[in-house]
Amino acid sequence: MVYVRLKNVNVRIPIYDANSLRLFKRQRRAAGSVGSHEFDSSSGILRVHALTDISMDLSGGDRVALIGHNGAGKSTLLRFMAGIYPSSSGTLETEGNIHLYGGITPINPDASGYENIRLAAELNHLPRTNIEGYLKDVEEFTELGEYLDMPTRIYSAGMVARLSFAIATMHTPEILLIDEGIGAGDAKFANKVRERIDTFTQKASIMVVASHSESLLRKMCNKGAVFEGGHLIFTGTIDEALRFSAERNALAPKAANTASTAA
Repeated sequence: MVYVRLKNVNVRIPIYDANSLRLFKRQRRAAGSVGSHEFDSSSGILRVHALTDISMDLSGGDRVALIGHNGAGKSTLLRFMAGIYPSSSGTLETEGNIHLYGGITPINPDASGYENIRLAAELNHLPRTNIEGYLKDVEEFTELGEYLDMPTRIYSAGMVARLSFAIATMHTPEILLIDEGIGAGDAKFANKVRERIDTFTQKASIMVVASHSESLLRKMCNKGAVFEGGHLIFTGTIDEALRFSAERNALAPKAANTASTAA
């Protein structure tokens, strides 16, 4: 049985100073309107509390929308579930293969389109016996023709988008994680993208989607989870979650104005 279980998960991310290649040492706390506002410091090293005490149980048929402002923790959760971020504490249990689709699949610019397809299949541990099928699928979907024999560094941005999208969706996982924007290429290509997304998402057993598009979330999801500052603050049906989020957002300016008047 396919499932995802998170119990009391905490993710703490150390901040690095890219200029000196050392851990960033925080001088002062600046106010901000997005992201987690919880930090800890050990020996002067700052760690952002990206996720705090997250518990979720997902099973077959669940289509979960992650709802919240930029920095609320949606992408961090998807990356944690995909195994990119480790937990600082708590547990993650999964049954079923997982794929994180973020609209972009890494493309080797010095390799041809066909070589990139084979490389992606190898990296994602897809059955080698299916490689010819993957090649044909990407050929037909992208309509790139002879360009698939050429190095992708000569591709236009739209051609790279077509290839990366096709590669990312040439195999349907049991647990599908989708981060933000879904789309590729020009307007003429948009209908093919939408049709492929519908097929791709319908076949997955569990799907978790992070997006700011209410219409997309209503179309794709049956449940919702609202995040704020790295905390999971509400779960329910997709309608309940979107309504809760809208009501909370409507109250936020009033709270800010009240605080300003009091000051």
